[in-house]
Amino acid sequence: MKKSRIKPMLMCCLLAGAAPFAVADGIQLNLSANAQREVPNDEISATLYVQQSNSQAAVLADRLNKITASGLAQGKTYKEVQLSSGSYNTWPSYDKNGKINGWQGRSEIQLKSRNFSQAAELIAKLQQTMLLQGVQFGVSDLARREAEQGMIPEAIASLKSQAEIAAKALGKSVVNIQQLDIGQQNHGFRPPVMMMKAAMAGAEANVAQPDLQPGQSQLQLQVSGKVELK
Repeated sequence: MKKSRIKPMLMCCLLAGAAPFAVADGIQLNLSANAQREVPNDEISATLYVQQSNSQAAVLADRLNKITASGLAQGKTYKEVQLSSGSYNTWPSYDKNGKINGWQGRSEIQLKSRNFSQAAELIAKLQQTMLLQGVQFGVSDLARREAEQGMIPEAIASLKSQAEIAAKALGKSVVNIQQLDIGQQNHGFRPPVMMMKAAMAGAEANVAQPDLQPGQSQLQLQVSGKVELK
């Protein structure tokens, strides 16, 4: 009967996040590193809606449709703002006996833009007939790609630095990076401040533009790889 031979594994902890194991003539490390950067939010998205009730479903639908259509039409004059239809729902309301005594409905408009000035002006106009559900700020795809180009060299340099520290501790030399994986960016969102300037009282009064303060997001890029030491 043949005897199986098991080579002893080298077990040691060099660095946090580094997992070493023996190879033919040296050691191979699994390392990871990341780079992060504060990036100004350059994109706004908002949801506006109208919600009403009526005893007749057809009358309710007609009112919702007209207000939504009017809002979408206003947005066409703002070339740098994208407007689209959001969710649209109607549902019955009931009396104390469980019988339908009317109808309620809600229609939404979704807004998206990189032009904060135009977005603020349009939001104020839409708020004359609609309500603002919420505003969110974020980093556009273009700005994200530009930030990534700067973070990739930083993350790789950090990984190489870890490898050199580990090699020195073991009395080895860094031979090469055998594998390198570049991960997706994670977003650490910092809530912005959105202040409303004082508006005139009265149902027919114009709505003042919101003072948008978009803030920043923290982007993070992770790289991981296998490094050979000999």
